[in-house]
Amino acid sequence: MKTQIKNKSETGEGPALLSLKRKWPDKLRVIFRSVIKVKGALWGGIFVLLMILSAIGAQWISPYGPNAQDIVNRFAGPSIKHLLGTDYLGRDILSRIIYGSRIAVIVAFGAVSLSSIVGVFLGVMGGYNEGKKIDYFIIWLFDIVRSFPQIILALAIVAVMGPSLFNVVLALAFTAFPFYGRVARAQTLSVKEADYVKAAEAMGLKPLTIILRHITPNILAPVIVCLGMDMATMIIWVSGLSFLGLGVRPPTASWGTMLRNGYKYIQTSVWMLLWPALAIAVAMIAFSLFSEGLRIALDPKEWER
Repeated sequence: MKTQIKNKSETGEGPALLSLKRKWPDKLRVIFRSVIKVKGALWGGIFVLLMILSAIGAQWISPYGPNAQDIVNRFAGPSIKHLLGTDYLGRDILSRIIYGSRIAVIVAFGAVSLSSIVGVFLGVMGGYNEGKKIDYFIIWLFDIVRSFPQIILALAIVAVMGPSLFNVVLALAFTAFPFYGRVARAQTLSVKEADYVKAAEAMGLKPLTIILRHITPNILAPVIVCLGMDMATMIIWVSGLSFLGLGVRPPTASWGTMLRNGYKYIQTSVWMLLWPALAIAVAMIAFSLFSEGLRIALDPKEWER
């Protein structure tokens, strides 16, 4: 046993990197068992999966096209023909919610992925070079961006660049990357003093190699939690931008645009406002629950419990 531990420390590999060497069936079984162990995480994961599948196969599972109009049945309530009713143009609300999930998924995964990659890399770079000029510059950059309210900064960026899906993703990613950077920097300050990092430095590995191979994999547990929770936040932001007319352009179906139209006609048809609001709320809860289960699944300390 002592020899095994010694060999691991000599390679400079941290616990997270060593855990990646498990066989895929074992890892998948551990992840699945950890997710279902958390109360509500399984249901959250199921809804997230359904949301992704709906976004991918919207044209096959939606009963109507997102812009198909049935003028005779405008403002119709739920029925067999239109399960969730119709809007002010007679468009099927269920179909538009299904197609709207595409916008939510693209923005959530796109903005979170971009912001987390940039933020984690800068945060690890700053933490590993604590007290140096590059660290002060990165902290200064984080402070500049975070000094503005996130939604106000996103509104300003989209207003200047113009409303489009691509610009919304860029704006939200730009406003969020300092958050991941601060989390990554705080974790790096503790991880860089670990034995496997010191061993990697003693072996003469380059700083970039140490950052990418030995530090970053071992700080991802708190970042994973932030990812899931931030995806819910991104759905709120893109819905808010669309509600204000700065999101995706009509007639593209999005939950925020549906909320905006539903608000206008709330006294005529409450269904136009209820269903997209419910979709946003359930998506937020699902991402939050699933992120907690995924955190446990990716934390080696939880595997032995």
